[in-house]
Amino acid sequence: EGLGEGLDWVQAQWWQPALASAPAWLQSLLLEGVWQGVSTVLTFVPILFVFFVLMAVVEDSGYLARAAFLMDAWMTRLGLDGRSFVMHLMGFGCNVPAILGTRIMRERRLRWLTMLVIPFSVCSARLQVFLFFVSTLFSAQAAPWVLLSLYLASFLVAMLTAWLFKRALPHREALVMEMPPYRLPVLAYLFTRAGGEVKAFLQLASTFILAGVVLIWALTHLPAAGGPTLAAQLGEWLAPVLDPLGIRHELAVALMVGVVAKEILLGGMAVIYGVPEAGLAQVISQQLDWVAAYSFMLFTLIYTPCLSTIAAIRKESRSNGFAALSVGYSLALAWCVAALFYQGARWWLG
Repeated sequence: EGLGEGLDWVQAQWWQPALASAPAWLQSLLLEGVWQGVSTVLTFVPILFVFFVLMAVVEDSGYLARAAFLMDAWMTRLGLDGRSFVMHLMGFGCNVPAILGTRIMRERRLRWLTMLVIPFSVCSARLQVFLFFVSTLFSAQAAPWVLLSLYLASFLVAMLTAWLFKRALPHREALVMEMPPYRLPVLAYLFTRAGGEVKAFLQLASTFILAGVVLIWALTHLPAAGGPTLAAQLGEWLAPVLDPLGIRHELAVALMVGVVAKEILLGGMAVIYGVPEAGLAQVISQQLDWVAAYSFMLFTLIYTPCLSTIAAIRKESRSNGFAALSVGYSLALAWCVAALFYQGARWWLG
């Protein structure tokens, strides 16, 4: 919140006076598009820093190898092994290095099955979106449980996927690994590593975020043939598909651009509604109820991974067909799960 207020102050004191003489379209592009989109993403950097510190504690203490050993028997029933569990856990930081980490597996089918389940991890980019929605639409008592339910949904969807595909991708590779000793992580190293992870995250995402918010600004400001904006026209086209999920047309545009990078989702919504991060919370609370918001979060959790993850899957699998399968399957599964929840919840609530 403090960072968000500081960025709003910078906009009011610096950017608006500096652009006062610029054309109206340029002011709109730079302030409502680039600045609001990027600043909305930046407000979640402190949360990501804390997350990476905690992940570093788990890894550097020596417990991660023991987690692989403890989970191996259960994961074998799903056609995976203990290393697959570790890769899925690493995906909670970022899916891309987790996909690249499957190189330690010699069996090709085991790598493919592991790569199929990793994109369902709640990566740090998705975590931004979920934290925003649960803090905006749920009470302080309910919000932690809602967030926990999304992490549980992540594991359940991954296990369902492994169970469905284990017969098509069988393997016989046994788990053999060295057990490192327990050690107490060094506090300074944890902070240094977390800072490096956040820096790498921003460097990787910066290009995507900038391109994404500019694209969304163009979609929401440029008119299509006939009068309405391109975004409104896209929303009308997607309405038959997304209405059963309770996803509004404005959010449909953000989801489409979110395929480029999930970091764009919040910045994209700020651009679509033309408000800063603080104002975005108020708009969303007026536009959505908790059922529609949870359906949107489920869809965001499961649907098509970002372009970087797709590229990593294509590179590691060396198969265009497998990359297409990963994208198509996750998109279809996201629609089914979100529709089942939304329609079921509406029926239950009457």
